[in-house]
Amino acid sequence: MRIYPYTALVLLLTSSVFSEPLTFNEAVTHFMHHNYDLQIARQEASKSHADLTTAQRRPNPVLSASYDYVDVKHHFKDTSPAAAALATVHIDHPIELGGKRNRRIDVATLGIEYANSMFDETKREQLFGLIDAYYQVQADGANLQNATANANDFDHLLKIAHTKYDHGFLSALDLEKLQLQQIAYENDVHATAATLAGDTEALSLLLQIPSITLSPLVAPTSMTQTVEELITYAQTHRADCKAAETNLHLSKASVELEKANAIPDITLGVESEQYAPNYAGPLLGMSASFPLPVYDRNQGGIQRARITALQATTQRAKALAQAQSEVKQSFIQYQSQIAIFSSMQRGFTSAKNLKEKQEKIFTLKGISILELLDAQKSYREYQKNLTQSLIDLHIAQEQLKLSAGFSLTATQ
Repeated sequence: MRIYPYTALVLLLTSSVFSEPLTFNEAVTHFMHHNYDLQIARQEASKSHADLTTAQRRPNPVLSASYDYVDVKHHFKDTSPAAAALATVHIDHPIELGGKRNRRIDVATLGIEYANSMFDETKREQLFGLIDAYYQVQADGANLQNATANANDFDHLLKIAHTKYDHGFLSALDLEKLQLQQIAYENDVHATAATLAGDTEALSLLLQIPSITLSPLVAPTSMTQTVEELITYAQTHRADCKAAETNLHLSKASVELEKANAIPDITLGVESEQYAPNYAGPLLGMSASFPLPVYDRNQGGIQRARITALQATTQRAKALAQAQSEVKQSFIQYQSQIAIFSSMQRGFTSAKNLKEKQEKIFTLKGISILELLDAQKSYREYQKNLTQSLIDLHIAQEQLKLSAGFSLTATQ
């Protein structure tokens, strides 16, 4: 059969893709730990721990020293016992009032929680891309296998056509029509093989796996939750909703920090002075300073923080509303794909039966070539549509899980 040379290459390619299956859950787990973009996002979230380290630190003391009344004309040397000189050592230590340090720690701690929630949201957003990439390769593999099987079946049918032609049961025109169709079958195999190779490479980059092998494509297990249950779960567990809630607490803690910053800090100082030649021993002194909040009482900072808290409240309401809307949209799409897949299953069964009957009639008796080709074309179209509807059903279900805040690797 003429189709065998490139069929061997196709079977080798599909064997490399499906010989050692990688399930979708395993792909998700590997993606979480090895994807470059997620590694960068994880490292970005880790920076928030530095803010806590800074918040825990207390103000540094200030050490100052001086030596006054130097006799410059005598090369910095006192030439007279009556020459005056003053050596001073002074240390100031700021003391924070109003619980500033504790407020900073509260803000930094909530900042870490917020950064982690935003990282989880980044993971959720990136998983949408993984879903598309993974199931695109699944679709390509199924299409390639179908195209190869269809090409081999048509090759077998073409052999029968040659036999009928040799015995005078088929005209040369009808045989030529069939032979022209073989080119379309061959091109379909080559095109799907190239698409599979390209999409597999893209998935390999996402997963950081040199050689991708996927599990066979099967129908998913249906989700049983109602749309109301999914909305409730999403508004409580979805990463962006949790981040919005944390941001609200963070903004309120920032208001308290700005209020604390309005309270001036006191600075205590200790000083040691030594005069020459009047005093033989050092003199000790103490100082204290306290800024008077007469004009600036951090009114601007407090006002800005309160407006930020108001924004956080609005953002939280928006996140909850957006989660509700996205769950509804995903649920509608999921229900639609269930119905479409069911319809395609019925249509494919009918098209397959019709194709087999037409081929049987062509083999044993006689039939119009156009009727045979129409039956084969209808079968291939339903075959592709059935595969695509199954892929769309998988994608719709996984997207619904993400919209509802479920883990893709957990059994719902």
